[in-house]
Amino acid sequence: MREFMKSIPNTNDDDIVEHKSPFFIGLKKYFILPIKAGLYGFTLVFAVILLVKLLSFLLGINEVFNLDLMDVILSSVGFFFMFLIYILKNLH
Repeated sequence: MREFMKSIPNTNDDDIVEHKSPFFIGLKKYFILPIKAGLYGFTLVFAVILLVKLLSFLLGINEVFNLDLMDVILSSVGFFFMFLIYILKNLH
């Protein structure tokens, strides 16, 4: 069994990144990962807003279920904060 495990090639992503140029490493570290984190932040805030509005509609607090542009703008604050957190974390 050990011989079989030794014959499997290592596909660790860190090994692949080491062979790339510093430009691509910096691009991933300072642009792609913060954008990805920002999208997670946007999705999280938007999901909370959607859930609260849906529950208020189902419980009868609001008569109409609607999403406004302000909800999307408020969710973009989640994007901005998560993006900023990852940028500042990578600068250290």
